[in-house]
Amino acid sequence: MVACSMSAACALVSGVLALVVIAGCTRSPAGDGPDPPVDSDSRDSRDSRDSRDSRDSRDSRDSRDSGDSSADSQTTPGTGAQVVLFIGDGMGLEQVAGAGLYAYGASGTLGFEALPSHGLLRTASLTGITDSAASGTSMAAGVKTWNGHIGVDRSLTVVENLVERARARGMATGIVTTDRLPGATPSSFVVHTEDRYSYPEIAAAFVQGVPDVSLGGGADDFVDLIDTAVIDVVGTAAELAAYVPTGRPLLGLFTSTTFPYLVNGYGDAPSLADMTRKAIELLKQDPNGFFLMVEGARIDHASHANNATQVFPEVVAFDEAIMASLAELSSDATVLVTADHECGGLHVIAGNGVGVPPTVEWRYYGHTNADVGVWGTGPYTEVLDGMRLDNAWVHSVLDAAVMGRDLVPPTEVALVDGWLGELPEATVTQVWESSFGVEYNRLDALRVLGDADGLRIGIDGVFEDDANALFVYIDTDYGGATGWPHDGALADGTGLADAAVSTVAVSFADPVFGAERVLVSRQAEEAFRGYDGGDSAGLRDLTTGEDLGWLESATNFDSGNVSLFDAPAQDAGVLDEGFEAQIPWSSLYGTESPVSERRLAVVAVLVSDTGEWISNQALPAFSTGVASEAGPAVLPAAVAFTVDADGTLVGAPLVVP
Repeated sequence: MVACSMSAACALVSGVLALVVIAGCTRSPAGDGPDPPVDSDSRDSRDSRDSRDSRDSRDSRDSRDSGDSSADSQTTPGTGAQVVLFIGDGMGLEQVAGAGLYAYGASGTLGFEALPSHGLLRTASLTGITDSAASGTSMAAGVKTWNGHIGVDRSLTVVENLVERARARGMATGIVTTDRLPGATPSSFVVHTEDRYSYPEIAAAFVQGVPDVSLGGGADDFVDLIDTAVIDVVGTAAELAAYVPTGRPLLGLFTSTTFPYLVNGYGDAPSLADMTRKAIELLKQDPNGFFLMVEGARIDHASHANNATQVFPEVVAFDEAIMASLAELSSDATVLVTADHECGGLHVIAGNGVGVPPTVEWRYYGHTNADVGVWGTGPYTEVLDGMRLDNAWVHSVLDAAVMGRDLVPPTEVALVDGWLGELPEATVTQVWESSFGVEYNRLDALRVLGDADGLRIGIDGVFEDDANALFVYIDTDYGGATGWPHDGALADGTGLADAAVSTVAVSFADPVFGAERVLVSRQAEEAFRGYDGGDSAGLRDLTTGEDLGWLESATNFDSGNVSLFDAPAQDAGVLDEGFEAQIPWSSLYGTESPVSERRLAVVAVLVSDTGEWISNQALPAFSTGVASEAGPAVLPAAVAFTVDADGTLVGAPLVVP
């Protein structure tokens, strides 16, 4: 595995990005999952799920990805623009609200929340729920990639990041973080690799393409890599404060790995605010302007640990760094504040007074699909105000400020994120009010799409956290009268999803419908592309009888369409939002494409999480609106469709029989 910085691995030839070397880069199926633990207090779970906090600003979806960031004026000197991006790693809307309660006794009181532009961002990657590497790459380069990948696109082509674009314009560049500098978020702005955990290679590439100012942790990663005749090094707060520029890049390595949590004290390491102030002091001496990325990393780590005592001081320290920077920046600086993803599914219940962590609930130890906030001031940031957009828009805004040009929207990319507007119109809709609770569990409409990446299924509706299950039965050779139940009963009692699938008492009115696969989501849980699912979610092979096979798929929910903490789903009844899945053709046919024209059919039904109770919610709909309760239930129809040898949908899906 080789990580490369643009200066070491790539060249700009006649304004076109040319790959020189990225040895060892071979595409992994989908990257890794959410960030792994960094210490005993930073646990992780692949059950990272979706949490939506407040939605005070919404707009139509624009899930996009800037495909070409090639230079149009890269050799033109910078215009003196000051461009700063603040990333609160793992900082969801509830982390922000809780920090206000902790610091000032009321939510909405952090300094950055008063910035004039405020919107929401989606964060999904090609894998589904994002990790920091893929999200960082989206913001740094405007390109969607797989989890675990940094600075490369879906096919491992190196993509130019904001540090490289600013440097090409003669601007100064900087990175500040409380993580180790080779960590996923800071690395996304400097290096290019398919493995975010290859720290030795990342550190070496970081040194090769080192920004003018780099301040953070990770001293152990840089042992024997730094030539102090070329790069200045400081290791304490006192050394940083006393540092006088020499014309060489400055590398501040203040801890052996990550910074400690603020509540444990920093020792002789500087605060995030001190590092940010010093970075701006040094960078703004460049008359061509500068780009700076600042990360509050330990918000995420504390959220992985579900530790309210640690997380809210980290958010407050992040806010202090932002406010300190605003005092040092020019009045026309472009500043954005956001997060790479939410972590933990945090829900703030009540404040307990200034200086006391609020009472909270956590859903998981991993990342979620919840929208995150974005706040901004300065040129170009107004485009985000009141909008709900993909986080690739962060790159579009900052790139426009760095390049001194009109803003170029990112290119649309289809993501498994629960927003269904990119799928075809629904083939069938629901006709019955849900017997499982209208604002908690309902299947409103079903859509399907085939493309080169696989079969995509979208279900408009809402889904209850920690209750019930969605089954989508898939006939991979519709008309062949094979698959379940034609090929025998199911009897897998091992595993939550497998047992539920084997328990449910449903049959099909269509005599030629037989399911070779079933897509399962128990209790609104998700599956990650690149994995064979989990105990409660994923694609199951129904042809294996007593031991259901687990196959790769990706599933996700729009964050407003899951009822959380016993509260109704915020977006019940909103069209174009709900459950979304992508199944690679290899999980259906064992090959990368269907190879020949195929006829498929699907049926969806909502049941209890054990499979023992059946709701009146099915797509196509039941012939009566009365709940089937303990069953048996006959699913009256299916949605059938044809894909060609490449997987592309042929014609319109139809209800059969």
